[in-house]
Order: sequence, then structure tokens, then C-alpha cells
Amino acid sequence: MLVGEAYMILPKTYEVRFESFNSTCGEYCDFSKILFMGRDHKANGTMELKQDFDNDNFFVSGESFIDSNGSGEYKKLPFTIPKQPICKALESYAVYFDASLKYGVNTDFPLDARPCPVPKGVYYLKDVLIKTDDWPAIMPRGYFKAVANLVKNDEDVASLEIVAHITDLF
Repeated sequence: MLVGEAYMILPKTYEVRFESFNSTCGEYCDFSKILFMGRDHKANGTMELKQDFDNDNFFVSGESFIDSNGSGEYKKLPFTIPKQPICKALESYAVYFDASLKYGVNTDFPLDARPCPVPKGVYYLKDVLIKTDDWPAIMPRGYFKAVANLVKNDEDVASLEIVAHITDLF
């Protein structure tokens, strides 16, 4: 554990920017109004959660993949989120987004409060960049794809896929 914490404080030698975002949400959410703008690919738009997501009915799982050379052939990485109640997942993994999403600055989603249930509503994103303050010091380079699945009654009901490009700073 101490070794893992030591890696977190090493200086970052990489930068990350959004490349694409896809979702299938159906009756649960709508992320179709999120766009990446400008040279920096800042995320802008709105996201809608169409109902409250509580720990009793909704679970989240996730996987990650890397495509080192941009060929479209992704390899699965060991960074995963095992299926768990949505609020537990939010509490455990929101730290990776805290530097990027600031309530009242670039979003009105109350990520900092770690709400449970996750409240329905329409939330804005404005000029959101990926900030890697709480990311590991060592990350694979290339196209990093994260896929999160929303599960209800043991059935995948929604999915989010974010692709980011990780490159060396120098």
C-alpha cells in the first residue's frame, strides 16, 4: 500500500485529453448533449439523469482498455470496477474526477457531496478538462478507453464509454 501511495506523489510525465464519449442510456439518462470543443477538447453541454439512482436498485461496473498506437485494437487493462452499489462506487472512485469537476465552477452536479441516492436532474458541464491530480504517476500511453455499465436487476441498462488520449509531456 505504501508503494502505491508513493507512486501517486511522483511528478506526472503525461497529459490527458478527451477524444470521444458514447453512451447508451435509454430511460435512465441522456448524455447526448455533451460535446468536446476547441483545441483542448473541453467537455461542454448537459447530462440528464432521468431518475434517482439508489444503492438498493442500481449497481455499477467498469473496465478499461488501451490502444497504444491508435490502430483501434484495444487491449484490456487490469484497472476495473467490480460490480457494486452505485453510491459505494461514487464514494470510491469520484476522487479521480474531483480535480476535473468542481461544483459551482464547471458543473452543478454535486460530486463533492457524494450524494446518495444520486439525484435525478439536468446538470451542466462547462469547459471541463481532464486533470490528473489524483491519478497514478505511471499510466500507459495511447488511447485509454473507460467503459462503465449501469446495472439494474442484474441487467445492464446503460453504458458510458469515454476515450482519452494519454501522451508524454516532453
